[in-house]
Amino acid sequence: MKRAVQFWGGRNGERGFTLMEMVIALFVVSVVMAIALPNLQKAGVNAADTGCEGNQKLIRAALEEYYVANRAYPQDATTALILNDLKTNGYIESIPTCPSNGDYVIQYSPDGTQATVSCTVHGQLGA
Repeated sequence: MKRAVQFWGGRNGERGFTLMEMVIALFVVSVVMAIALPNLQKAGVNAADTGCEGNQKLIRAALEEYYVANRAYPQDATTALILNDLKTNGYIESIPTCPSNGDYVIQYSPDGTQATVSCTVHGQLGA
């Protein structure tokens, strides 16, 4: 009875990869990674920008709702205190944080009728 030829058989029935096969496999993997990695990094940056923009819109909406109800913006000393005031009064459920660990900055116009929200990392988004 004839024996079937082994697919991975080498000389004298040895099994395994040759050095050349390993080098080619590593080359192919490195080319795929070189193409894919920049796109994956770009997607992460875009996700952080989108998250920060959504948080800024949420803060602006809460500030406008506060302004409509009280005819003035919260007059606390820092942005952290303003956000805490919005949370305490039920205008936001939780205090938003920047996905890139930046800080939100709330500023009012000189006449006190407009509020701007920006981030120390991403700047002002979605205005």
